[in-house]
Amino acid sequence: MRSGVLIRRMINTDYEGLVCLWKKFAGNTMTGADSPEGFREFLSNNGDFCFVAVENDRVAGSVMAGHDSRRGYIYHLAVDESLQGKGTGTALMSAAESALRNAGIEKAHLFIYSDNTAIKFYEKTGWHTRHDIEVMSKVLIGEKYLGTRVRE
Repeated sequence: MRSGVLIRRMINTDYEGLVCLWKKFAGNTMTGADSPEGFREFLSNNGDFCFVAVENDRVAGSVMAGHDSRRGYIYHLAVDESLQGKGTGTALMSAAESALRNAGIEKAHLFIYSDNTAIKFYEKTGWHTRHDIEVMSKVLIGEKYLGTRVRE
């Protein structure tokens, strides 16, 4: 990882920088859960599992994670293009995975669009695609599509 990049726990005041980072990525979806209130609530419940990469006082990477006491879940892994391929994503994932492991969580999941090029990154870091399960979703609050998926 490039020197000058600090991995630290995510805090509420990181929100604006995170939104700027997340909006840079085609294929990222932000929903009502990513509102300022939703973000604060998530951090209140899962802050020990959420990390940012900071370079020159700016948020340059993120990973959010949480658990339901049985399984961990990874959200919003993002690394600024200037830091990709330099170990920042691996360091962020390692921090989140270690925090989940230290909480006694034995397995974690993440959901990713099938055309997302980050799948290769996840495979390199030990994640694998499941072919024996299907994911089903149902929106319980709000409109069918709360966020917009940006496509190139």
